Amino acid sequence: MKIRLLQILLGIAIISSLSACLSKVVLEDDLITQQNETKIQQYISSKKLTMQKATNGIYYTITKSNPTGRQIALGDTVRLHYVISRLDDFKIDSSSVLKNQPFTFFNNGGNTNLFLKFLSLIKEGEQATFIIPSELAGDAQAFPNLPANSPIRCDISFLKTYGEEQTIDDYVAKNRLVVTEKISAVSTTTGFTNYVRYIRTKDGAADLIAGKVAKLKYTGKLMNGFAFDSNVSRTDSLNYTVGGSNNLVQGLIAGLPKMRLGEKATFIFPSGLGYGGSARSNIPAYSTLIFDIEIVAMKDK
Repeated sequence: MKIRLLQILLGIAIISSLSACLSKVVLEDDLITQQNETKIQQYISSKKLTMQKATNGIYYTITKSNPTGRQIALGDTVRLHYVISRLDDFKIDSSSVLKNQPFTFFNNGGNTNLFLKFLSLIKEGEQATFIIPSELAGDAQAFPNLPANSPIRCDISFLKTYGEEQTIDDYVAKNRLVVTEKISAVSTTTGFTNYVRYIRTKDGAADLIAGKVAKLKYTGKLMNGFAFDSNVSRTDSLNYTVGGSNNLVQGLIAGLPKMRLGEKATFIFPSGLGYGGSARSNIPAYSTLIFDIEIVAMKDK
């Protein structure tokens, strides 16, 4: 009986201790939230700013309006300039405005991206100032030049947000291209479904045979017409193993099985089926790619 009573008392003591610890954490969090709110209100007052408070606790004011601008959407590529400062006006980080190098990222809905916590409050082409409480800007973690539990200011020039699929459709319509087939493929880098526009420009003479090697002539271009690579004027050809493993960008892997020997075709596909956010020589990050392809021969391995 004594042992049983001791176990009960010990359990009560542990629960009480845990409750006290949790209560202390809650009180500390509440105190930090209050301190942040006080700092933010004092800053807004000292700068004579007129700001709205979003439901997530971020304060903001739009300094340049664009009511007809497009809002950010899941799967968009976003380009923007930003300046992040402490509330004592010390600049922590910024994009390169002088070099015209905006910060570019893909909107995958990730909750660790600071910008995705407030960009839905503004539209493309707008400029705005945001005051972000510490719980949304690193919380208790300290960063270089930013103490823990510090609210921050972020000034944004929202340059461009766009969905590549719509941009490609606009390009196709503007250039009066006739799409033979729109091929769906799930990007291995983003997990989103993208589409390859397959445009046949010359009919082929024979089906490709699984296991054989197709010889390709190609020209790779950007949407502005710049050709970043081509083997058309060279004697070499690009090898494509029919139905096998190939070290090619995903858009070509999705499109090439549709072609026939002797056929010419153009493939247009978004960066999710190309090089994604990785810049290559002469290919900026998040670039839509265009490939003109001709299958000139088919041989055994």
